[in-house]
Amino acid sequence: MTGAVGPPPRRTLLSNAAWAVLGTGGFHVCQLGALVLLTRFSPPELVGQYFFALAVATPVLLLFGLELRAALVSDAAGHFSVGTYLALRSRLMFIAGCVLAGVALWRTILDAQITGALVLVGVFVARLAWSTAEAGWGTFQRRERLDLLAGAYLLRGFATLVPFAVLLPLAARVTNPRGPEAAAATAAAFVLHGAGFILVYYVYDRRHVYDARLWDLSVDRHALRALALQTLPLGLVALLINLCDSFPRWLFESDAVPDGRRQLGYFGALSYITLAGNLVVIQAATAAAHRLSAYYRADLRAFLRLGGALTGLALAIGAGVVLVATWFGGWILSTLYTPEYARFESEFRLIALAHALALLTNVFGIATTQMRVFWVQVPIQVVTLAATTVAAVRLIPGTAPVHGAAVTAIVRVAVQLILYAGCAVLAVALRERILASDSRRV
Repeated sequence: MTGAVGPPPRRTLLSNAAWAVLGTGGFHVCQLGALVLLTRFSPPELVGQYFFALAVATPVLLLFGLELRAALVSDAAGHFSVGTYLALRSRLMFIAGCVLAGVALWRTILDAQITGALVLVGVFVARLAWSTAEAGWGTFQRRERLDLLAGAYLLRGFATLVPFAVLLPLAARVTNPRGPEAAAATAAAFVLHGAGFILVYYVYDRRHVYDARLWDLSVDRHALRALALQTLPLGLVALLINLCDSFPRWLFESDAVPDGRRQLGYFGALSYITLAGNLVVIQAATAAAHRLSAYYRADLRAFLRLGGALTGLALAIGAGVVLVATWFGGWILSTLYTPEYARFESEFRLIALAHALALLTNVFGIATTQMRVFWVQVPIQVVTLAATTVAAVRLIPGTAPVHGAAVTAIVRVAVQLILYAGCAVLAVALRERILASDSRRV
């Protein structure tokens, strides 16, 4: 079972990192723009519905996605054909789509609100289209052509921002802001957002990914099961990681949190701003992922140098995020959103600290995956989820749920950082044994 490795790298690591940051930066700016429009023109309850929809869709898609993109990038030896990776992702996304359709139907019957249901549907469709395309982006990383990945991100950024930028201000002009018409415009924007993601997948992604001149697109049906079993731990890890985000947000929907959906809107909006640091670090690590995998197999010193550089970048950016949130947090919240959100300035600082620590976790996590250390990540995430669950249940219910969720985020990332750092160190120390075991599985 071998897969074509594609053409040799065409861009430098620095150039790829720049393209990755440009693409994802543009996407997240568009996402932030849409969120700003939501907070200004829509009631906080619909903002909360958006974050609730993400908290439902993301764990389902991560479980069925099996992190096939990361596995494809780390498959430097060509154990499976690219066509096998893509075929497995398509089959699993069909199952995930059926699950999300059932959830959307159930919530529609339960809430009996058409606008909230349309928000769910729009988010579910967009996330499903994203996850279907994502496995193919691994071919961009294998070719070290992150300019193509930047294009995929930027197009989706426009597909996100444009519906909200057109419909929400228009509805506010012709009717009462945050009234029923504004809610209807918000729902329509989410539906168009999902349709835009589908269009980008068919017009852009498939044209650049399904290229038989570069890749072996044949599908080995016997290999599908082997690939699914090998990447199952990655899917479980991704699910457990996201549950650490999603479970606290589910608690906002419980009776223990008064006006929970509005409170979730506040917390979700605060959390999104500080993701800017994640943008740079994750994309730099994404650009370096294939080289990390190759260096681990062939040149341990080069692997350690590259890993050390990524760690230094994470430390520097994390410190910057914390300082900006400390000095300018209130001004940022009132300027981007409204004074209503600026009441949570202290919670914003705590969230910024949690995201700063998460930057280091991301570096150690990506390095661990590129070393193809899969199954050990499952108990790491089980312990992290247990700690997060205990903290969330104790801290979020009550009259200060946003503060409780912010402290929960710090507990979660501290536990995860300690465990992943230890895992990465052990994987380096046991490198020869890991490589020998990986060869025997082929």
